[in-house]
Amino acid sequence: MIPQKKSFLARSILARTDGWVILGVAALILAFMFNGCGEGLPKNLKKEAKAIPDIIKTTQSQVDDLENKYQSLAKSAPFKPIAPFATKENWTQKFIQATNELKRTKDLYDTDLKPLIKKNKPELAPQVKQQLQRIQKLINGAKDIARYPLTRFTKIKETINTAGQVKAQSQKNTDQITQIAAALQAGALAKALTDFPDITDKINARFAPLSKLEQQSQDHLKTIAIEFTHHTSGSQADYAAFTDSSQAIMADLTQATIIKTTLTKELGQLYSSYTKILKDMKEEYVVTIKRESWNENSDYYDPRFATFQRQVNADLYEALTADNIDAIAAIKSGFRGSNFSSNIGNMWKELKINPTENWPGRGHNAASFWVEDSKEAYFHKYLLEEKGETKETNWEPVEASFFDANLEFLGMAILAKPYGVFEKDRIIQATPPGMAYVGNAKYGEWKKDSSGSSFWSWYGKYAMFSMLFNSRPSYYGYNSWNGWNNNYRNNRPYYGKTQSGFQKYGTSGTTVKKSPKFQSSTFAKSGGFKSQTASVRGAGANLRGGGPKSKGK
Repeated sequence: MIPQKKSFLARSILARTDGWVILGVAALILAFMFNGCGEGLPKNLKKEAKAIPDIIKTTQSQVDDLENKYQSLAKSAPFKPIAPFATKENWTQKFIQATNELKRTKDLYDTDLKPLIKKNKPELAPQVKQQLQRIQKLINGAKDIARYPLTRFTKIKETINTAGQVKAQSQKNTDQITQIAAALQAGALAKALTDFPDITDKINARFAPLSKLEQQSQDHLKTIAIEFTHHTSGSQADYAAFTDSSQAIMADLTQATIIKTTLTKELGQLYSSYTKILKDMKEEYVVTIKRESWNENSDYYDPRFATFQRQVNADLYEALTADNIDAIAAIKSGFRGSNFSSNIGNMWKELKINPTENWPGRGHNAASFWVEDSKEAYFHKYLLEEKGETKETNWEPVEASFFDANLEFLGMAILAKPYGVFEKDRIIQATPPGMAYVGNAKYGEWKKDSSGSSFWSWYGKYAMFSMLFNSRPSYYGYNSWNGWNNNYRNNRPYYGKTQSGFQKYGTSGTTVKKSPKFQSSTFAKSGGFKSQTASVRGAGANLRGGGPKSKGK
């Protein structure tokens, strides 16, 4: 509220304060104009960028040194047996390639990075980092290219000097690859193929890379055997091919070990089974109301503050966090005393706040009330099924976006992973609970009713899926499941239809709305079935940390 009068001293202080504020703002604007955006780019980035030309020069010197070493090596006796491979692979060209790569790096610095540093704007920091990464990658690449001739020489020389050991190690590595493949074939792979014959192609596709590595290693070992024979007989051996094949087998063994770990884990996934059903959901809205009071008749401004936190419903929350609302209530002084007035009508009563609670006294006779803060919280409760056993979770907090995305899925499985399905293929599109298991012989079988129609009959503990909504069991018919399996599975949510054409499953479905279990849910009691609008979410985002401009003296 705006008081009707202020003392000369109060007006002077306010005017003087406003003047300093204006001068301060003007100073900030001038500083912004002359200095650009704050302090510019981070110092470490500028330092790193400005060092690039020197790094390029240093790297070029290293390339030149490596070339000189190579030229000296090429004239030595130990180089003679390796010279044919150097010529064939054109090792001398590597130094030219490295130099060209550094020239390209310098051009990139001049054209792309240097202009960004010159602009010196903090918002350009991500682009500077990106260019620095590109340049560093090119510099490292130039170093690797220049090192290649000497590194290659050392490896081939080692093969010549230790040919027998290299052959033996290659044989050992190849045997290990074969053993890894054989163990999987006889163990986890064979069991999975027996237990889940319907997905034989998917299982074999995962084993195929390991089978390919096994064949590759055998082919490389043949190359080694041929060149080793040439080596021992004194004829010309291709030591480059010998070296490459031994290194390839080492790489194959590393990859085979990785595939073994991954494949073993994936095959184990086939034996897990679980479903996550959305059983209940709720929204909570909390507002913090702040009161400032003062003495309207005093020449001195001596405010007091009080805070009230309340949990409210969605409608009241939306009203309190509306953009066009400032003060929600006020106490005004008058000739006959103070009077309370609400700017939100009868909704003030829903807050259950006594306007004068914790009143400071001291002659205070006026006050203003506003929404100081607002918070939204969203919760889910799930029914978790794993291998036929169920348990209900407590309320779990979820993000607003996730809450909205699942608003229509009450009573549905929002996640399902049947036996014989890899984790990456689990069903994340909402389905009627248990439908993802239908058609899988691990859970039940098809039977016919008296009219000859096929329905899914659950085995033992999985019969719980037929009792989720009512005390009387309900079953999935073949036509309903077939429609989902062919047109909706891993594609889009499936709500089904009643014989009358109405939605059958989900929040708006007849099954949930007629279910006593779901009618007694928190969602139902809060009026959720009447409206599933998400309009309230995010309504209070603009309220944090602010009171009305009209309050105070």
